[in-house]
Amino acid sequence: MKILVINGSPKGNASNTLKLTRSFLEGMNSVEQHDIEFIDLVRTNISPCTGCYGCWTKTPGTCVLKDDMADYIPKVLAADLLIWNFPLYYFGMPSKTKMFLDRLLPTTLPYMVEREAGGTTHPYRYELSHQKHLLISTSGLYSTQNNYDSLLKQFEILYYGHYDKIICTEGELFRVPQLSKRTNQYLGYVKQAGIEYASSGKISEESKNHLEELLYPAQEFIQMADASWKIAESKESPKTEKTALNFMRQMGATFNKEAVSPTEHFVIEMKYTDLNESYQFVIEDGKCTLLTQDFKPNTVLIETPYEIWMKISEGKLNGAQAMMDKLYKVTGSFETMMKMNTLFGSNEESNQAPVTQVKEKKSVMLMLLVPWISLWILLPLQPKIAGLIAITLCALLPLLSVKIKQTIYEKIGYVLVCLLGLGALMGIETLILVLLSYFLFGALWFISTFTKIPLTAYYSSASLNGEEAYKNPLFIKTNRILTMMWGILYILSSVLSYFLMKSFLAEFTGLINYAIPSGMGLFTAWFAKWYPAKVARG
Repeated sequence: MKILVINGSPKGNASNTLKLTRSFLEGMNSVEQHDIEFIDLVRTNISPCTGCYGCWTKTPGTCVLKDDMADYIPKVLAADLLIWNFPLYYFGMPSKTKMFLDRLLPTTLPYMVEREAGGTTHPYRYELSHQKHLLISTSGLYSTQNNYDSLLKQFEILYYGHYDKIICTEGELFRVPQLSKRTNQYLGYVKQAGIEYASSGKISEESKNHLEELLYPAQEFIQMADASWKIAESKESPKTEKTALNFMRQMGATFNKEAVSPTEHFVIEMKYTDLNESYQFVIEDGKCTLLTQDFKPNTVLIETPYEIWMKISEGKLNGAQAMMDKLYKVTGSFETMMKMNTLFGSNEESNQAPVTQVKEKKSVMLMLLVPWISLWILLPLQPKIAGLIAITLCALLPLLSVKIKQTIYEKIGYVLVCLLGLGALMGIETLILVLLSYFLFGALWFISTFTKIPLTAYYSSASLNGEEAYKNPLFIKTNRILTMMWGILYILSSVLSYFLMKSFLAEFTGLINYAIPSGMGLFTAWFAKWYPAKVARG
């Protein structure tokens, strides 16, 4: 398909609307590669139509004006699909887009014909019945009502039966990096619309419904849009407005009330060290209030240069890594700090429309531990029974993966436990099997510390947005330390087990070695909170 994109935005490639068009084309090209050409009207030399009608009388089909339209009209005629890309300007199209449209007069004939939908029109000079049009437009308003009416009516009249549309109100939010999670989600819907259009020549009703959804509720949008304009509040003293105030207002407008319970109460204080400015977000009764004075005792204090925090909020800098690099520091409740992305949105990159929500499966450490524990407890008592039970467990536990997410370490563990169980059934000396089991288990943990995701991270990520936690370097480092400590503990347990098995406590070897990790578990719970908080304090 030959596609001509007429980019009527005065901002050219910086157009918010163009982001939608590019996503739509990405969707189309994912089905089949198309011949796509862009005309950026802001860079063209096009004069307004003079209404001389020379293209009808003196030079039929050719405009008497000598400018870029002489090259563009053939491109328009050759296109199978014309995508009209522009923002809403004063209840219509930008002036240069209207100028381009006016200059298409040579493609029509002077005589009139009756319209199928009523009224009269000038028919096309050329056979264009195959040609389709798509209007993609954004605006800085939250509703199409009494805003897009005249523009949409004009397109309906011009291209009746051959035109579709994607209208995104609240389009100004596409220039705010902090809102990229939501805007990228919308771009995912646009991409899906492109896939459908390339496949069937139309956009499904489901996609149309998604595309008509507001990015944010109207009142939230008004707050965010108003906050985005860096205009001083006082005309008498225009330079008195604090540099970070607009950003903080906008950040507060993105507050996700679903992320807190109505009974939660905490205060987040932001101190911009380079600006000597402080602000507080008071979260209570499911609401977020921005304070610039009369501060309350804070729950968490974030001390950061303004530029650093802006880069973090825009996704240009990893927040956890910046904290580890001591670019900013946090005191108070680190748990509250860890909620920031959830409370105020996220800069996640995603250009995929969400699919039907499926409950994410979680990893459960018991799936890893149970076969090993059965070996440790039963081997000193009944080796053959221990081997049989361990092998049975390794055969049955994977069946639970329908509901529980299985990790690579469980799979490796099941293989190792089965081999040890077979050894028990074959009559290999119990002491060797016990020592080997602790050593292999410890080695599994220890070796995993040198992998991208250490063993404990798989099981603790559920408390920190699931797999998103793997992108947090502080989370990974904390788990890397803990995993190594657990690995060393179990390797040392193989040494301890040797002496226990040689003593009168031989029958209780499994229980003793089970009790020691219980203490380590308490230490782990403490360390997982203490260490990130220590790093945050700088």
